[in-house]
Amino acid sequence: MNLRNISAWSTRNPVAPLVLFAALLFAGLLSFNRMDVVNNPDVEFPAVSVRISQPGAAPTEIESQITQRVEAAVRSISGVKNISSTASEGSSSTFVEFEIGADVNNSVNEVKNAVDQVRGSLPEGILEPQVSKVDAVGGPIAFFAVKADDMTVEQLSWFVDDTVAKRLLSVDGMAEVDRFGGVDREIRVILRPDRMQALGVTASQINNVLRQVNINAAGGRAEVGGTRQSVRVLGNADDAYALSQTQISLGNGQTIKLSDVAEVTDSFGERSSISKVKGVEVVNFSMTRARGASDVTVYDEAIVVMDKISAEVPGIEFIPLFNSVIYTKSQYKSSMLAMIEGAILAVVVVFIFLRDWRATVISAIAIPLSAIPTFWFMDLLGFNLNFLSLLALGLVAGVLVDDAIVEIENIVRHMRMGKSAYQASIDAADEIGLAVVATSFCIVAVFLPVGLMPGISGQFFKNFGITVVVSVLMSLAVARMITPMIAAYFLKSHGQAEHGEGVWMDRYMRLLEWVLDRSQADRIRQTLVPAKAAWWQYLVGFLLFTVIVAVFVGIAFALGMFVYGLIPTLIPSDFLRAILGLIAGIAAGTAGATLLAYMIRQSSGILGSRFADWYAYRAGRFRARGHDHRMWMMATGVVAFGLTVILFAITPSEFQPTTNQDNSRIQIEVVPGTTLEQTEKIADQVSDLMYAQPEVDRALTRVRETNATVFVSLKEDRKKTSMEFERSLSPELQKIPDARISFQSQNGGGGTGRDISIMLTGSDPNLLDATAAQLVEQMKDLKLVRAPRIAADLSRPEIIITPHMDLASQLGVTTAALSQTIRIATLGEIDQNAAKFSLSDRQIPIRVMLPLASRADLTTIENLPIPIATGGTVPLSRVASVSFGSGPTSIQRYNQNRRTFVGADLAPEVIKGEAMAAIFELPIMKNLPTGVSNEAFGEDEWQQELAVNFVIALIAGILLVFATLVLLYKRLMSPLVNMGSLALAPLGGMLLVWATGTSVSMPVLIGVLMLLGIVSKNSILLIDFAIEEMQKGVPKFEAIMDAGHKRAQPIVMTTVAMTAGMVPTAISLTGDGAWRAPMGIVVIGGLIVSTLLTLVIVPAGFSLADGFERRAGPWLRNRMLTYKPGDDRHDRPGGEVQPAE
Repeated sequence: MNLRNISAWSTRNPVAPLVLFAALLFAGLLSFNRMDVVNNPDVEFPAVSVRISQPGAAPTEIESQITQRVEAAVRSISGVKNISSTASEGSSSTFVEFEIGADVNNSVNEVKNAVDQVRGSLPEGILEPQVSKVDAVGGPIAFFAVKADDMTVEQLSWFVDDTVAKRLLSVDGMAEVDRFGGVDREIRVILRPDRMQALGVTASQINNVLRQVNINAAGGRAEVGGTRQSVRVLGNADDAYALSQTQISLGNGQTIKLSDVAEVTDSFGERSSISKVKGVEVVNFSMTRARGASDVTVYDEAIVVMDKISAEVPGIEFIPLFNSVIYTKSQYKSSMLAMIEGAILAVVVVFIFLRDWRATVISAIAIPLSAIPTFWFMDLLGFNLNFLSLLALGLVAGVLVDDAIVEIENIVRHMRMGKSAYQASIDAADEIGLAVVATSFCIVAVFLPVGLMPGISGQFFKNFGITVVVSVLMSLAVARMITPMIAAYFLKSHGQAEHGEGVWMDRYMRLLEWVLDRSQADRIRQTLVPAKAAWWQYLVGFLLFTVIVAVFVGIAFALGMFVYGLIPTLIPSDFLRAILGLIAGIAAGTAGATLLAYMIRQSSGILGSRFADWYAYRAGRFRARGHDHRMWMMATGVVAFGLTVILFAITPSEFQPTTNQDNSRIQIEVVPGTTLEQTEKIADQVSDLMYAQPEVDRALTRVRETNATVFVSLKEDRKKTSMEFERSLSPELQKIPDARISFQSQNGGGGTGRDISIMLTGSDPNLLDATAAQLVEQMKDLKLVRAPRIAADLSRPEIIITPHMDLASQLGVTTAALSQTIRIATLGEIDQNAAKFSLSDRQIPIRVMLPLASRADLTTIENLPIPIATGGTVPLSRVASVSFGSGPTSIQRYNQNRRTFVGADLAPEVIKGEAMAAIFELPIMKNLPTGVSNEAFGEDEWQQELAVNFVIALIAGILLVFATLVLLYKRLMSPLVNMGSLALAPLGGMLLVWATGTSVSMPVLIGVLMLLGIVSKNSILLIDFAIEEMQKGVPKFEAIMDAGHKRAQPIVMTTVAMTAGMVPTAISLTGDGAWRAPMGIVVIGGLIVSTLLTLVIVPAGFSLADGFERRAGPWLRNRMLTYKPGDDRHDRPGGEVQPAE
């Protein structure tokens, strides 16, 4: 048994393949039931985040004292690709990206070790550094608000932390439950500035006393009464009042009660954020799934847990706000539905063509037998049901039945030749087996490099490419083992009958006969007198031919571009102007080349009569070629390829299409220094504007001191898409004063989070800011973008305290002591150094600080007591000057250089590719100052990586297809004809993309890949049959005609079946078709046009290639090789063994 006659073996031994596929079917069903449904594939992104907090520190000090030292420490780690950092008020965040393939856990450990090594050189007031790996798909899957009528905000916050979070974390696959909004319980020690000044006590002294006194500590161990007992020292106060009675020792030996200098209350900390829904304050939490878990399963089980909590605790209400699971569910259902609908339509096509219900049933069986076992292989490979794997299954919905259609159609043809079903199955399967294998492996060859792409893009598209490969291989196995076997025992032969005949077949055969007609060319050749020339004359003739071709190309290109750019106002359509330019260019180029050829012919006698005769002979043969209809078909193919290039050039492009989601997110940035109450008023205006829109169902407002976020949930039955909703409201949001407001971009892979993010880097901050400002001014003149501005370019107000060094030194006051005293008084001690109040189930911090009213008075700060070396205190104003100043809101860095972002929103009906092209044409972007560079970041970097990897994968796929065809034909020229047919694949798809106003994006390119495999399949079916007939001694013309007659119907059947299978995907009546619809559109258009072109161009190309091969092969063999026919006679089976000398 070999690959060619495996069908015959399966037919003669049906039990083995039936048992095999029954097992695969069962395994596939089990795997499908246990596979996780998620939105994005799980990606192992090799990146580590380092976050270090220093409460109260300004961005400038954060950068110099923390960020730069952390960057220097991690830069030396092997495998580091990029380092991105942000220094903001009180926080340093460093993002360390490693090369793909690096072990994330090892990277985390190495970064931790590097940070530990510089830990001693970092400031004392920092919190413990947080080093963690970055989860690329670990965003929250849902947000909820919790409301209770009989609980305070503090009680409700603790209820979420203690009850809700713990119960939800018990759900299998739940990774994190994060509360935001609400408050945290604290024991607040609010100082009285006048009493502090009178008694000479400082905030740090009070904090230190409370840390040492209010504590339950270990006292060792003792043996009393013959038993060993532990010793405990209990100093924790019972309540806030008991804590207020704590004695504070003064420097002069006296003591006072804490209540003498402070008010002690059991309350909650100062609010840094507020969450509201419809004007009512709520407590929110988000849920994040674990890697490898299902979005849908985790969400559904979490809903069950929350329902139980609501039933157990009266008055608790969970309000769903913002989630991605509904979108994931709808995409899953619509993808599966589209695949099923496509399969049904493909089966209907089979019945229409064959009019045999038994053959139709056999073709229909191939779809589940191919698709269901694919789930088992996906499960083995660790894949889940994400939007890319579902996209792959939707793409191959029609392909799964293609191989079976080819097999069953050939079997039916043999049955109608008078054979029994059993014999027809064996003969037909063996006849077409190699072609079916080759066509499937061509599709595998195209998509395998996509599944093996490196980089971040490869991590995402691994699911897609490998799923297509596995499903196609399964369909091949079904077509070779199951389809012929079932046909042999299930089909019914009705004797001899016509097959594939009819009016359309007669018309096609007449067209094919005309395409292959070379009679007029032969008549011209018969009138020519052969002539030869000297070797140097051959060289001159080749140079003259090159000049003629160059003149044709030059005139055609120059005139075509001139016509294209001449009339943009008269003909706005780029496509129509390109067509006119192409026609004018070809016509002018042909005229110019003809004129030059005529002039050369008239003057050829200058080089001698021998050359003139040779030139006349060659010119006559060239003229004869011009009357060969096959050459006309080749010219048609070249024009089709030119149109394809034009369509790719004029069609707008973007990285990925915008999806229609049920959620939107609004970012609000206010002036630094704005209070929480002032930010809340602005956020309320945005929230009110949202509720005034008929598309909005609910809005969650999360307010922080200098920024806010509004999470908008849209109604399912809205008339506008989420993108149309956002684009229409953007101008209204810009009208709200005192704030920068924009929608969070769907495709914001970093930077500003807006549609457009341009990153500029450099070592000179002033030059960088000036360049960014100039870019913003030039971007304002573009109509494609809105509201361009520099991200985080607002200065924040600061209070500058400058020590009087001489006096401070005399009094024993250090800068560090000043910083600690002022920080504790105004902000409170950091959590790890703060005193703690122990409860039965937790510890809460004791926060020592000035009242809010006192912190608003500069005089109070000037009079803060500062401890001196003698034990007394002096006012702050005695040892330092207090003044106002300003500083940056945040400092951003990239690879140890400063960076700044310029962000903008897209105008309505504008895609990112158009806007980015216009931005890079701006003068400042073409001539960046020395020391300033522009680098791709985030999504733009991934897009560049994907573009490079996709081109490499495409070239690798084409080469693999060529290798497959060479192995099939065992010759060179025929595979080249197949490769040439690949150029015909995208034309129809791009025409339909242009006609529907779709942009060129990843789904379109994926559809083009599929077209390459399908078009190669059509050409293989034609050429394979023609070669087999020619090997039997049939003349070339009759063999090609017979191939067209025998293979036209299966080619058209598979094309119509694939088109029908892609119709549900292209229409996408349910769910969001942003990814599926463009892919379906390009496949449908490409299938129809490429099939029509293939049926006429491939036979002509094969005829020409075979003739060239028959002439050039012997010529090259005689001149290049020492091998002569017959040298292998002793190596043939049954050959005589040549005796040894």
